[in-house]
Amino acid sequence: MEPSGKLEWRERHAETRHRASVQRISWSWFSAELLRFPQTELEFRVRGDAAFLALHDSVRSAGETTIIGGSPSTRTDLRDRLTFVPVGSSVQGWHRVNGGVASVFGVHLTPAKSVHEADDISQIPPSLYFENDNLKATLKKLQGVLDGSGINDHAYAETLGLLLLWELRHAADPKRSSPGQVRGGLTARQLKRVQEFVDARISAEISISDLAGVAGLSHYHFIRAFKDAVGRSPYQYVLSERTRRAKELLLSAPDLSLADVALAAGFGDPSQLNRVFRKFVGVTPTVFRREAGSGLP
Repeated sequence: MEPSGKLEWRERHAETRHRASVQRISWSWFSAELLRFPQTELEFRVRGDAAFLALHDSVRSAGETTIIGGSPSTRTDLRDRLTFVPVGSSVQGWHRVNGGVASVFGVHLTPAKSVHEADDISQIPPSLYFENDNLKATLKKLQGVLDGSGINDHAYAETLGLLLLWELRHAADPKRSSPGQVRGGLTARQLKRVQEFVDARISAEISISDLAGVAGLSHYHFIRAFKDAVGRSPYQYVLSERTRRAKELLLSAPDLSLADVALAAGFGDPSQLNRVFRKFVGVTPTVFRREAGSGLP
């Protein structure tokens, strides 16, 4: 299901010198956007068929925010505060920021229906400007995927999205949200299918949704069952297989540039190859190739 939510905003004064800016990115069942607004006054609204979770970083000199059906908030210091708006509800208001750069990072969540309660956030009530360290940390990691300061990997982003679902449920009801134990891992046939799929698509983008579909399981069940069977998360497994492929290419194709090695192994760019390769192998690809007796291209 494509995420359909969107943060709508409008600057109140057309002559505003510093314009607001927005970045957006989408995955299969959720999307994210980062709105930055320096020294301005703007109106905003969020509505749609997706649940909305936001991390705020602003101190407004004036403003008001209301989740439909709730009481308005005129809180000024919104730094590290969170807002959650469930499907079927909406939030709107206005901000005036007199100095510095303010921002809001929002995620629109449309998880597929699942038999596993860990995926279900439909009964979580709305909440305005609350605090939760776990949600904040995960949102900051996901923001890094969007703004380029973090890991740019599809499976990594999807894993963060799934983690947000569980953390939302835990924040709403810690006792009820505790996930039950998944008995056993993947069957031998399921594991073989997943491994063959990863091997065949190692140079392409591989999502958690793809892998869960191959195994015939929900996202939540698949991640737990895979880790039980293999001893590591699907995301870490894909990275290890990409690294293995990169090692093969570094040894067998000495004339291949590091950029081409990164592309063939499914890494976004040479910097990601360097970072992941060093984590798994202990040295950079350049050092590995040199120590193996091959000259650099």
